[in-house]
Amino acid sequence: MNTPHTRDSLLDAAERLFALHGVDGASVREITHQAGANLASVNYHFGGKEALLREVLLRRVRNLIDERNRMLALAVEAAGRKPPTVRSVINAFIFPTVRMSAEFPHFAKLLARVQFEGMFQVVGEMVERTFHDSLHSFVEQLKRALPRLTPEEIRLRLVFSVGSFALVAMNMKMICATVKLPPVEQDPAGLANRLVDFCAAGMEATPAPAPRRPRKGAKR
Repeated sequence: MNTPHTRDSLLDAAERLFALHGVDGASVREITHQAGANLASVNYHFGGKEALLREVLLRRVRNLIDERNRMLALAVEAAGRKPPTVRSVINAFIFPTVRMSAEFPHFAKLLARVQFEGMFQVVGEMVERTFHDSLHSFVEQLKRALPRLTPEEIRLRLVFSVGSFALVAMNMKMICATVKLPPVEQDPAGLANRLVDFCAAGMEATPAPAPRRPRKGAKR
C-alpha cells in the first residue's frame, strides 16, 4: 500500500540500512522489506535508489543547516560590531551536527559515509549546494575573525573539521567511553565541546610557511 506513511517508513529504513551497509550494500528489496512496503514503492515515491538517498539526506540536512545558520546569526549578533569569536563560529558549525547525531545516530553514520566515501557526486547537486551555501556564511565570518588566513585556508580547515566530526560520528560510543563522557544521546554538549575546542584551536593555528621553491640552476 502506497501512503504518506509508507514514504516515511521507506526513508527510515533506508537511512538505517544505508548507514549500516553503504549505498551499494543496502538493497532495495531489504529496504522495502524493513519498511513493510512492496518492491515497487521506492520507484513510486522517489524514482529510484539514488533519489531515495538524496531524500534521506535532505530531510535532516535542511533542519541541520537551519540550526547552524540560526546559531551563527546569534554569534554574530552577540559580537556586535566586533567579529564573532572563532570558537562561537565553530560551535555553530559543529554543535547542531552533534546534537542531531545524538538524536538520529544512523543519520550521523550515513553522513560520515557520504563524506568519507566521496558520494556527494552520487547524491547530486542539490545536497552539495545546500552544504556549499551554508559553508560560505561560515567562511565569511571566519575571515572577519582571522584576517591573516586566506579564504582557501579557512575552507581547508573547515574540511578538516568536517573530517574530524565524521570520524567521531562513526565511533561515538567508543569515544565517549574512552574519555569517560556520558553517552552522547544523554549529553551531546559534552562531546560537542571537546570537538569544538579541538577544531577551534586548529582554525586559529599559525599558517604553515609556504614551501620554498629551488632556485634555477641550484643543485638538489
